[in-house]
Amino acid sequence: MPYKHLFFDLDHTLWDFHNNQITTLKKLFDTYQLNRFFNSFDDFFAKYMPINTSLWHEYQHGRIPKREVKVGRFHQTFSQAGFDDIAVAEAFANDFVSGNSLQTGVIPHAMEVLDYLKHKKYHLYIITNGFREAQHTKMEKSGLTRFFERIFISEDIGVSKPHRAFFEYAVKSANARKKESLVIGDSLENDIKGAREFGIDQVYFNPEKTPHEETISKEISSLKELMEWL
Repeated sequence: MPYKHLFFDLDHTLWDFHNNQITTLKKLFDTYQLNRFFNSFDDFFAKYMPINTSLWHEYQHGRIPKREVKVGRFHQTFSQAGFDDIAVAEAFANDFVSGNSLQTGVIPHAMEVLDYLKHKKYHLYIITNGFREAQHTKMEKSGLTRFFERIFISEDIGVSKPHRAFFEYAVKSANARKKESLVIGDSLENDIKGAREFGIDQVYFNPEKTPHEETISKEISSLKELMEWL
């Protein structure tokens, strides 16, 4: 393969955001006694997820500020259950970001694959839209930091994936060429389409094998497939 520079998304691609967030939210659900307002944790989570997804989409396209995602997702969820308290939502939000960052779950085979790629002398980088105060901690606590030369965070760059400027900044900062670069991520919009429109090859990590109609360079359902290909 002609690639020398591999740009990995973090959440849902290497760091197991789904299971880590459930662990964190369950603890906070009990701590904040949210069973006073929701029938169960599953009831809370079912209301939270579509709100969170929608607000992240707006944030990544620069239409709302960070605070509206960080705090608003919980305030809106609480409000749906008749609990309209912005102060509690803000405290909950801060506890979630700090607590979730301490979780250490990674996607299956992540460590094995990264160790292989590092041994093969690839240059490895993280590209992420996650909050600045969370991403470094996630990587340090889960043992991912040692594999990567640089961490590119949208807050630091001033623009989010999938915007061209994000990928342009990351590639130029890595002193890489497009034809030698590869983006690996789980988001068709942020990672795959963003990289493709900038002119970089992409690997779509699709563990659930969700059907889609996007044109991509390569698709995998397990990170271990990278070891067979790179």
